Amino acid sequence: MSDKINGHRDSEGYWRSLQELADTDEFRRQLDNEFPAGLASPVSGLSRRRFLQIMSASVAMTSLAGCRWPEEKVVPFAKRPEGTVPGEPMSFATTMELGPIASAVVATSYDGRPIKIDGNPDFPLSKGAAGAFAQASVLELYDPDRSRTVIDRTGAKAAESDWDTFRSFARKHYRRAGWNNVAVLTEATSSPSVHGLLKRIADAGGRVYAWEPVCRRNEMLGAELAFGTAARTQLDLSRAEVIVDFDANVLQDHPTALRNSRQFTAGRDPESGAMNRLYSFEPSFSITGGMADHRFPTAAIDIAAAVWALAAELVLGEGLRLPAASGVEGRELAKWRHHAAGAEHVGALARDLMAHRGRSLLLAGTRQPPAVHALVAVLNEALGNTGSAITYLPFARPALGTIAELADDLHAGRVESLVILGGNPVYNAPADLDFAAAVAKAEISVHLSHRQDATSAVCTWHVPRAHYLESWGDATAWDGTHLSVQPLIEPLFGGRTATEVLSAMFDAKSRSGYQVVRDTFDGLTGGSGQAPADDKSFEKRWRRFIHDGWLADSKATDTASPVLAAGRLVPPVPDAHLGPDNLEISFAQDQSSHDGRFADNAWLQEMPDFMTKLTWDNAAILSPAAADELGVGHGDLVELAFADRALEMAVYVLPGQAKYSVTAHLGYGRSDAGRVGNGVGFDTYRLRTWDRLDGGAGLKLHKTGRKYPLATTQDHHAIDAAGADEIQKRVPRLVREGSLHDYREHPEFVDHLGIHHPPLESLWKEFEYDGHKWGMSIDLNACTGCNACVIGCQAENNIPVVGKDEVARGREMSWLRLDRYFLGDPANPKCAQQPVACAHCELAPCEQVCPVAATLHTDEGLNAMVYNRCVGTRYCSNNCPYKVRRFNWFNNFEDLDETERLVLNPDVTVRARGVMEKCSYCTQRIEKARVDARVAGRDINDGDILPACAQTCPTDAIVFGDLNDPESRVSRMREISRSYDLLDYLNVKPRTFYLARIRNPNPEIAAAVGRGAHNHQEEAHG
Repeated sequence: MSDKINGHRDSEGYWRSLQELADTDEFRRQLDNEFPAGLASPVSGLSRRRFLQIMSASVAMTSLAGCRWPEEKVVPFAKRPEGTVPGEPMSFATTMELGPIASAVVATSYDGRPIKIDGNPDFPLSKGAAGAFAQASVLELYDPDRSRTVIDRTGAKAAESDWDTFRSFARKHYRRAGWNNVAVLTEATSSPSVHGLLKRIADAGGRVYAWEPVCRRNEMLGAELAFGTAARTQLDLSRAEVIVDFDANVLQDHPTALRNSRQFTAGRDPESGAMNRLYSFEPSFSITGGMADHRFPTAAIDIAAAVWALAAELVLGEGLRLPAASGVEGRELAKWRHHAAGAEHVGALARDLMAHRGRSLLLAGTRQPPAVHALVAVLNEALGNTGSAITYLPFARPALGTIAELADDLHAGRVESLVILGGNPVYNAPADLDFAAAVAKAEISVHLSHRQDATSAVCTWHVPRAHYLESWGDATAWDGTHLSVQPLIEPLFGGRTATEVLSAMFDAKSRSGYQVVRDTFDGLTGGSGQAPADDKSFEKRWRRFIHDGWLADSKATDTASPVLAAGRLVPPVPDAHLGPDNLEISFAQDQSSHDGRFADNAWLQEMPDFMTKLTWDNAAILSPAAADELGVGHGDLVELAFADRALEMAVYVLPGQAKYSVTAHLGYGRSDAGRVGNGVGFDTYRLRTWDRLDGGAGLKLHKTGRKYPLATTQDHHAIDAAGADEIQKRVPRLVREGSLHDYREHPEFVDHLGIHHPPLESLWKEFEYDGHKWGMSIDLNACTGCNACVIGCQAENNIPVVGKDEVARGREMSWLRLDRYFLGDPANPKCAQQPVACAHCELAPCEQVCPVAATLHTDEGLNAMVYNRCVGTRYCSNNCPYKVRRFNWFNNFEDLDETERLVLNPDVTVRARGVMEKCSYCTQRIEKARVDARVAGRDINDGDILPACAQTCPTDAIVFGDLNDPESRVSRMREISRSYDLLDYLNVKPRTFYLARIRNPNPEIAAAVGRGAHNHQEEAHG
């Protein structure tokens, strides 16, 4: 394959996979066969029983207690009705925590059952957007494998118990034992109520420890190293015209990623003439790297050297003066000025930063050590960025012990009673701590968790944990705003919150979660910390807090530029040279399972990773060059040896990967996740040790000679644009793009990228739409590939999962796919993304071939499906040039009873086996807006209708509206010169159109790259 790839390296065509780039027979078969049969036997050996388990779990399995209203009143987000109207959805503000990151959300509830999560439109950090994790979290509520009962293992054998028994035990035990030999291990949380109770326990003599597998500890320690105090970075990308991302993935992994994405894309408005510029240094492709104007594949251990090389060029080459307090000396910088890790274009980057002093931003990622964060902070200060694009929120870091210190205390017998609040440390703690054996040393151990997992199995007490949609609680947003957590439904399985467990242990009279949060709220608003019972003023403030979801004016304001602490930043010690015998391993959080907590979430497991398009697995990600040197290929099972530990793992070859860096995502290979997540992927925690949490050099890779099936979607539903053999002609103009310079000089460039043809005529008479004419625009300049729209569509439209087996056969059901394309050299290609769904063509090819008129046009131009007419010929899918129609091979909902349907949206038809389905522009939302407008005696206004994908998009890349309204946003988008129709030469007149992507490369780098490419071509033609 490598010879074929090398032959196409100078191609200007886009490609989705190395198989497509090499034009392999496998890819051609995939392209030519609209309905691939797949392998003769199941890819992963799944039985029919296992397949049905996965499908059923995706729509909430059995034995739910039903819909019950909570005992305490909850305040609706949009209105405050006296009662409820059956079938009328209600929205409630609440908060989801993911580790220390709290997101303000709005949950939609039908008849007491939550079915949809969206961002809180009034909260500045989200503005109505929600990420994939938040939207998929509603499925966790109905997980059939959630724990249902308290388990007591204090006797000879495990026995089922209840909350009252545990509470009675806790009150007696902890009062009798005292607190000197008690330890509490908590996962990261921003809850003031939880922190208040933990502080009381610590003040009484107990020891408190914290463990979060994926955290921002390095960033806070870096701020402490630079400024003498821990701090949270507060970003304002609207003030940054040049952004340098050092393995930070600021558009996805930062706590304010939703706002970051919105501000970043708002700063890339070519029509206004203002575009920021993004540089990215990273080992593996992220969505931030995909949006970068210049991306430099860099091993994670070389990022520090890249930062020092940039600092050297800024100081020695451009005359930047660093603060004296930094202690960085010129002779130290001289060693790094021409370091290879700085990339060949570091001088041009330095000059770009100097030209934008005070209007730039440098960022370091969580995998980078504190010293890198400290140097980045110094550079931001020297460049005048501090106080503008970046500020620091002083953070009183709790005096919490580490999990390593807890393990030592447990092994030494200094802990008699251990309480673990959430998390699964037996699974995800550093492998060298032997945490399971450490827990066994405690006389009493309590684990609060959503399921009976590996940690619960070694604890003497297991207490079911309430889902956040069943809980009273509070949280703190990244900007310091106090957020509320309120339940939408009474706990289905009797779960309890961390505050209730801690109160049962410590308080003389245990309080409910509701009481604890009210007391905390009273203390934060100037009260005594004990909520008054009959204070009308307090009650008014409390109800406003719950109603809005956040406390107005509680955002931290002390974000003045901190003073650099006097000290000396020590340069990194160069690691041994990386090579095929000395690889780097880099551990990364996964965008489907996070750290493993979402392993049993079928929606996320089946959501293709944006870059790899991998589902239902993780893999050892290698670069094409390293794979060639090591003699391994896609799907080869290899042994990874690191830190005296070994793990077998499948290989995924990814273009743009740093050459000798291997990325291994966390959160897979579990045996305690549940029926969906058990046995999925590989447990990379087995290679992770306390002193090398983020990875490092020294990895050895050995071939096993065996293969492992990976279910990827990268070549599924490929659009054969021209039917030609050469790659340059096969997908010539699906993604259209240009540079800012070209766009300014030739704003009509998009038309020149199309296929030139005479005026297109049709045999079909075009219909004139006198009323509404619905349409959608998708701005490729704003789409980041975050997958939020994919999960939003799935949750809104009752789209089932089908499992790894069926995905491998090309039978995934998602109505909205996110195509990812590469362009250029596989060692360092550019990346582009393109969401594709039914385009609702006015001259729809699907309608012309349906023998039963199951697919037809409405009088507003929607391409509708009449499901009970469809007989499953699949002619429509064969005739669809966009390949966006999905066939129901199985009756995914047939055997579900009423309680199993709790997660389903009642406004959307549940489709049966043997019918085609596809995007409907969320027609149920169109009809609701029509009814609401009719009741109000007015017309539908622009913005009244938001399809699920548009509602949740953090960058506002998707705009929906009436094309017959010249003042509508979508009509104005249509008039932009960047707009174009996908496959316009087919004359199908799609209602969904695209806006071309505009890049803003550094002219100096672009010229150097152009000269290099020219020289390369001359050498090739010799």
